[in-house]
Amino acid sequence: MNMQRVRHGASIVALGLLATACGGGGGGSDPTPPAPVSALTAACSGAFCGAASNTRYSGEGVGVWSYTNASDKETSIPVALENVGQRAVTLVYTNPNAPGVQMPLLTLTPATTAKAQQHGDAHAHHNQIPEAVRQFDVAAYLDKAGTGQPKAAPAKAAVGAQRSWYINVDKIEQRTATLKRQKTFADGRVINLWLEDAEAGAGKMTDAMLDTFMERFARPANSVYGLVTGLAGQPWGAHAYNDLIAAEQPIDIVFVNFVPDGKPYGLLGYFWSLNNLQANPSDEQLKYSNESLSFYMDTETVYLDLAKGMDVQISTLAHEFVHMVNFYQRRVLRGMSYGFTTFLEEMSAVMVEDVLGERITPGYNTARDEHVPAWLARSGFNCDPTEWSVDKTCFGYNVVGAYGAYLLRQYGVGFYQQMLKNTSSTDSWTVLDNAITTAGGPGLAGTLPRWGASIALLPGAASPQGYGYPQRNDASGFTLVGINGPDYAPVRQLPNTVPPTLAGHGHFPLTRQANDKGVYQEQLSVPQGTTLTVIVQ
Repeated sequence: MNMQRVRHGASIVALGLLATACGGGGGGSDPTPPAPVSALTAACSGAFCGAASNTRYSGEGVGVWSYTNASDKETSIPVALENVGQRAVTLVYTNPNAPGVQMPLLTLTPATTAKAQQHGDAHAHHNQIPEAVRQFDVAAYLDKAGTGQPKAAPAKAAVGAQRSWYINVDKIEQRTATLKRQKTFADGRVINLWLEDAEAGAGKMTDAMLDTFMERFARPANSVYGLVTGLAGQPWGAHAYNDLIAAEQPIDIVFVNFVPDGKPYGLLGYFWSLNNLQANPSDEQLKYSNESLSFYMDTETVYLDLAKGMDVQISTLAHEFVHMVNFYQRRVLRGMSYGFTTFLEEMSAVMVEDVLGERITPGYNTARDEHVPAWLARSGFNCDPTEWSVDKTCFGYNVVGAYGAYLLRQYGVGFYQQMLKNTSSTDSWTVLDNAITTAGGPGLAGTLPRWGASIALLPGAASPQGYGYPQRNDASGFTLVGINGPDYAPVRQLPNTVPPTLAGHGHFPLTRQANDKGVYQEQLSVPQGTTLTVIVQ
């Protein structure tokens, strides 16, 4: 067990109930002891709220209390709750600000440490995007692309046609693919499905698999194409740039075996805005433009995981489609500076997977089945969502996936659509804050601590308003599935050491237990600008 010594203000102090003497003769009942002293205030109300007062748990439901240190110095406060019984008490420090702050020294209880050491991480279906794709700065290449003259729309390809495609697998390779399926959507957009020649046939990509992909992407109702364009807008069209591909474009979905290693997952797929630029043979990047409105998708993930791979790749198509739409709607139409930074770009894409899950992959939901459990399993709490990371602990998809899932269930699909179109700022964090307040929420400073309370494994169907991941039957007609916190008790890992710094926008959770009288009391230090949330259930 890793025990850390405790600084002056953070030691566990038995404050006790104040004893009162009863004078004079006998026969009278014992006086009611005064409520314990606590700086916490109740932070929930209404249905399922178990906070009976600022110092008392009602005995049922989810009780939430909080304290925000609005000063510029660390503050020591008394924390006390009665009627807790033997329920676990979860404390979460949250930093709603960008700069990190020094953490107080805390003692982590044996229960916390044991839980942290007991369970592993079994959630690893995530997309490993090549850095050249993620870091590509399209604005820097606009004046280098093509000849500076508008380019004619491409001729419509026929099923059976072959062409060579540049793909990026941390290096540029060429693959030859054949057009296997073609469909025209109701809005006139042509959808082409290409397959790498070496990936066709028994044991690989079958005709039935290709039919399923085309059906789910472009069927008249509940298709990836129809649903995403209905939420986010068209992926391409008229524009004012001579350096970009023509306004009239089909969508090319190109299936290749990115890394033929006999394993599913890894690089699942990508959209790369380089391909929306006209090629320039003399430029080291632009000479690899496919001059195509296109996604590139992995084949092995489909046929080497027959139980789940199809749903994963359908969901990935929706994800990559949002990147395609965002590029056109935000950068091309509104101006390059309005493009989302990585964290919000990826959050917007994982959120659409969550929104569409019940329509395009019923029974499989990326937030419930991938991002939230992985966020809980990897102790990915002291992480800044704005600092995109591929590190296992702060893996970006899990952090923004868990936060985005919380925001969707609290504020709905209308909030999501407003966020996609929000041009209140060119700063993505400000855009997200504005979208939350426009939807009636308390902004980022208010939602981050409430989201952090989810680390306590709140019930999906019985959490107070503003907390947890309840099922949402949205006015838009979409259903956001409930995510039930207790289901993840076997995988949740709590930290077993106290970090020196609480990251900007990060959380740090720990657990406590009440005494044998059901009273939890402690003196705790709260860093400047941070919120301490206490949860009992």
